[in-house]
Amino acid sequence: MSARHEDLKNGEGKVLADQHIALYRDAQGKLHALSSVCTHQACDVEWYGGVWDCPCHGSQFSPTGEVLQGPATRPLPPAKVPE
Repeated sequence: MSARHEDLKNGEGKVLADQHIALYRDAQGKLHALSSVCTHQACDVEWYGGVWDCPCHGSQFSPTGEVLQGPATRPLPPAKVPE
């Protein structure tokens, strides 16, 4: 497992900005990887208060990428977990 995400605790998320990947470790310890690029207008999301938040226009996504609040209408697509 990469040192870039082995320290991620259950329930936490972080963005690997240089790879445009959003990582989230669920309560069971499974690592999820999503594109960090908002599906509205391609800004990078940030982990904030337990959700992926787009600082550009306010879209919010669940930890696993589903749209919680628009203007985005499409979920964050899955990405490959980095090595």
